[in-house]
Formats: sequence, structure tokens, C-alpha cells
Amino acid sequence: MQPRTRRTAAIAVLACVAGSAVAGCSTNANGQVHDNRVTWSMWGGGSADLAVWQQVINQVRTSTGTTLELRMAPFANYFTKVGTQMSADNAACIVSMQSLRIGAFTPGLLPLDDLIAKTGFDIGAFDKSVQQGLTADGKTYAIAYDVGPLVMLYNKDRFAAAGVAEPKAGWTMDDFTSAARKLTAGGKYGFVAAPGDVYMLPMIYSKTGGLPAKDGQLQLTTPAMKRGFAWYSDLVRKEKVAPPLAGVDLAFATAEFINGNAAMAVDGPWDVLSVRDQAKFKVGMAPIPAGPNGSRTLSAGSGFGISKNCTDPEKAFRAIAAMTSTETLTYLAKQGRALPARTAAQSAWFDNVKIDGAEQTIRAASATATPLRTTADWANVSNLLYQFGVGAFNGSSSPQQVLQDVQAAGDR
Repeated sequence: MQPRTRRTAAIAVLACVAGSAVAGCSTNANGQVHDNRVTWSMWGGGSADLAVWQQVINQVRTSTGTTLELRMAPFANYFTKVGTQMSADNAACIVSMQSLRIGAFTPGLLPLDDLIAKTGFDIGAFDKSVQQGLTADGKTYAIAYDVGPLVMLYNKDRFAAAGVAEPKAGWTMDDFTSAARKLTAGGKYGFVAAPGDVYMLPMIYSKTGGLPAKDGQLQLTTPAMKRGFAWYSDLVRKEKVAPPLAGVDLAFATAEFINGNAAMAVDGPWDVLSVRDQAKFKVGMAPIPAGPNGSRTLSAGSGFGISKNCTDPEKAFRAIAAMTSTETLTYLAKQGRALPARTAAQSAWFDNVKIDGAEQTIRAASATATPLRTTADWANVSNLLYQFGVGAFNGSSSPQQVLQDVQAAGDR
């Protein structure tokens, strides 16, 4: 989930879908499409993604009469390309956006509050935590389509073999540490820790209440963040209940869990189906363990916004309403996409995931989740946290110094 820096080069449209055609699109100079068509940028690639988004295009056309023309780019390049387009006033009308990156792109996005009020759009039908995460300075910049309250995944087979009680609602940080110690044996570990934002920050938040940013300003060196980061990195360095990190590997935590090397891992709904299908063990799901103020977690997600250079925002908003309808999001849930942000469509995801306790865990997490607020420079901050954090985990740097260095870099 790293945003990329903006560049001034023109974007290459890697995929464009209009109706059933997959080809180059004919747009006017500022990126908007002629006639009854609206451009839409989205990350992804391959035939599976195209097939899913083609069905969304079909549903939008059926319900609104508008044809979406899809510009698709690989996730690794997507946000760089969107920034390039915005800098050149050539962004697509509809821009797919992640809550962790919203702060970097608000200059090129249209606030949607007037359109929400004018059309009577029911924003209350969506998960509050992710919808709040898609706001900035009190303004709404995107309508959510998926939501990710961070939870604990665990290896039910490892717990059973070790005779350790499975985690459940109400379990505490002491319960977590005890389980992690008992599950660390025979070259395998009880937990996997990584300095990536979505893996690390929910545990710190529940343990100490530390949050990485407030009101768009980085706050990594608060006492709560310092205590939380030191405790979390000590799971590797001192407690040795989590595997050491060889270097920067953004897939490390999920891979260690899937391959059975770690019995517990923090992750979001966007990964659950993939993890379940790849793991050769039965996957369980539980809330983040409770700290002094109870079980807390953070939430992130994605949505659809409208670029400021869009020539027909009302038409684009009608399309977004169709893209986030119960019908459309139920379809996406059945296709194994992430947990829908519209609560009325979530039952299809729970039916699909087939993990005991998933619905109770996700609903409880969503009810109390706090949006993971970041900064406009979060791409850089997130990269530095991982880069420098490896040293804190492996003992070559102090946790306090790591946070100070990243904070200083983020303040520049």
C-alpha cells in the first residue's frame, strides 16, 4: 500500500475497457470522454481483473445509461500515474483511491459533499470507519467500496497441536504474549511482526493508544508511539516469538503466516480469501488483543472519487452510486473481492469466506475501528518505517532512534 511520488511525464493507458472492447480509448485533451462515456482509473491487471470490472461496467451502463471507460494500471505504478495525470489536468473522471493515500491526492480531487446532499445519497449505509478515512479537512473525497478493519489471523492446527486455547473476543495482550511464547518451538514462531503500517500499527494502537498521525501531521515520537514501537519490535528482538527480518520485504508477514512459519499474523479482509486458499491449514480469525482500553483496531479501505478536471461531475457521481450499490458490491463480494464497505452487501462476503467466527470478528472490529489516518507524505513515511524498522527489530538500531529518524524525514 505505498503511494508513489508525482511525476510530470504523461501516463500510458495500460488497459482501457469500453463496453466489451479492450483497446485504446479516444478521449479529448483533458482526459474526459466524449458522448455518454466517463473515464475511470483503477489498479489491477490480467484477465480476471478485467472480467470482474467489466461486469461492474455492465451494471453501471444498465442502471444509469453511462458507459465507463476503464484505465487500468498495475498497483505498483497506479498512484504515480494518477499523480502524473492530476498534475497535467488529465486524470480520469472517476479515480479509485485508497484511504491511506487520500491526503496526498486531495488537491486533485473534488469534494463530494455537495453532490451527496444534492442527490440524497445515503452515506450512512457505509462503514463509518473507512468512510471517515476517505475524508480530509472535514470533506468527503471518495465513496468507499471496500473496508478493512485489521484483525488477527491464526493457524488453528498449530494452536490445537500445542494445546493452546484459540484466541477469542475479549482476549488480552497478556493472552497474546503467552500464546506466542507457547507456539514458538521447533524453528517456528508464535507470531509474525513487520514494520509495515497495516501489520504493526493496529497492535501498537491497542497496546498503548499510539497513532502515527493527527490532523495530517506526523506524530511518531509521542510517548505512546515510542512505547508501542519498542514493545512491538521486542517481539522479534528480545522475546524472540517472531521471526527476524532479513531485509525490506513487504510480503514477509503474509508469506510467513501462509507457509506455517508463524502461527498468528495481523491482516485485513482484502487478504483473507487469498490466505485461506493458499494455506495448508485451517485459518481462524480473532480481534486484535485488548490493551488497557480494550480491543482496538485500525481500519483502511478504498473508494471512488472524482477528479477536479472532470467535465461532468454529476454524471460521474451517478456512476459511482451505481458502482457502490448493494447489487454491485454483492457481486464483488461473491467474486472474492474485499469486504464491501456498504454494510447491506457484507453478508455475501461472509458467506464466501467460510471461516468460523469471521462475521462476529469483523463486525465487532468494524464497530469500534478507528480510521488509520496518515499524512500527505505517507508514501515516504511508510517506506522509511519499513526500511529503518528492520534494524530496530534485529537489534542494530534502537526503536527510539528509528522513530526519531523517520519523524525528522517526514517533517522536511
